Amino acid sequence: MVQHPVHTADHDRQLLTGLQQALGAEQVLEAQADRRLFSEDVYRAGEVPVAVVRPRSTAEVASAVRVIVGAGYAVFVRGGGMSYTDAYLPDRSDAVILDMGGLAAIREINAKDLYATVEAGCTWSSLDDALAPHDVRAVFWGPMSGRLATVGGAMSQGAATFGSGRHGPSSATALGFEVVLADGRVMQTGASAQPHHQNFFRYYGPDLTGLLTGDAGALGVKTAVTVQLEPRPKLGDGLSFAFDDFTALAAAVGRVARDGAVTEVFGAETALARKVADASTFKSDLKTLWAVGQAAHNPITGVKRMLQIAANGRRFLKDSRYTISFLTEAQSGAELRRNLRALRAAVGDDGYEIPNTMATITRATPFPDPMVLGPGGRRLLPLHAIIPFSAAESLHQAVTDYLAQQAAACDKHDIEVYLVYSTLGRSGFLYELVIYWPDEWNDLHRATLPPELLNLLEESEPRPATRELVDRLKTAMVEIMYQHGAAHLQIGRLYPYTRERNQPALDVLGKVKAEIDPAGLINPGALGL
Repeated sequence: MVQHPVHTADHDRQLLTGLQQALGAEQVLEAQADRRLFSEDVYRAGEVPVAVVRPRSTAEVASAVRVIVGAGYAVFVRGGGMSYTDAYLPDRSDAVILDMGGLAAIREINAKDLYATVEAGCTWSSLDDALAPHDVRAVFWGPMSGRLATVGGAMSQGAATFGSGRHGPSSATALGFEVVLADGRVMQTGASAQPHHQNFFRYYGPDLTGLLTGDAGALGVKTAVTVQLEPRPKLGDGLSFAFDDFTALAAAVGRVARDGAVTEVFGAETALARKVADASTFKSDLKTLWAVGQAAHNPITGVKRMLQIAANGRRFLKDSRYTISFLTEAQSGAELRRNLRALRAAVGDDGYEIPNTMATITRATPFPDPMVLGPGGRRLLPLHAIIPFSAAESLHQAVTDYLAQQAAACDKHDIEVYLVYSTLGRSGFLYELVIYWPDEWNDLHRATLPPELLNLLEESEPRPATRELVDRLKTAMVEIMYQHGAAHLQIGRLYPYTRERNQPALDVLGKVKAEIDPAGLINPGALGL
């Protein structure tokens, strides 16, 4: 067991005084409510830290890190707060959380050379809005939680959704980083690490950007990110399909991914889609329909799509077992039509086409309010595996067998588990299980969801026994994923990155960590380090 230094109240006061002198008293939060809120994620809470610090510049991050590490306290770095893998939760009270929301500036947009540099606390939604007038966007342009999720957080933890069908996860976007190390020095990666060089190209010598991508924040505090851009597609459309069995679904999705025409993939068990549809309200349906109409290229098309969704939107939920939507984009109508024909041909006879409601809505509202609670106000925990398509059927069978064994216990505690799925590039199948259960909410849930939505949901009384069972399910399903060769994004402190890993690789990584963070105080425990 790791022994942490014992700090007294006097030590804490000295630390707080030092931080206030370095950054200003208004940027150092001491209130219990603030410290508790910022030490929670979607799933649970960590130790309550001594303070939450909200720096507004790279220089202030460097000053804060020097003060905190110099006093022997640990630094935990928080982005948008959308983690569910203990990514930034303190494992000790002798800690300070750096909230990166104050570093949200967009420093440079170079539409000609196709790159942009943004501060780490910039959200994906804000970045996309800023790029739109330049007719460009990021190659990977955000997770669905991009209204709150930050660019720096996605680079540290890994993320998938928009652009992932064609390019893979968030790391596909990264060209270079600005990173504060444990001693307060500022490191640059990418081509701009040399004077008079633009950060337009990543692969100039050893890939330090790659080393720091997906590091769960263990190797330093990212303060700025340079991302690769692409011309913004002029047109987009999608197709949706239903499937009767998982084998046919996985085979069809694999063919679609290999074809390379798809930009995003969204799929879920029909039972989950039905539950979400049943829980939605008339008001939210109208809001979504209006967004669909506004997103169309002309009023006639917008009205037509609104009427189609109103007439057909939920009919497919009655019969099928699995559903999936494929989105594709193009610069011309002819190219878009070719992509749609290719999608239909790739699916073939394994599935049957249904109204493309989900594809249309997703294009119209890419960054909805993040759903940190499930239908009706249930708690939720997603667990994902990234596997080759050849391993999908065996993993699914193992999960199905395990959940059948746990069915009676889950029924007793009113726990439900549903499957969602997507793709990462041409070879990765993203298999995600989402656990829903009744339980009390935490402060993060209340702070994240808008009041009008919270008022429509019902909070359960505390269910500690149910929570214990969810934790056992989590552990068992992560183990099943490991045994089937899964990789993961958002590793945090949940997924077994270091377990049985090649020893020379671990030695190199350990030496890198020891060199740039000798006291082990930058996000300790992340990645299993």
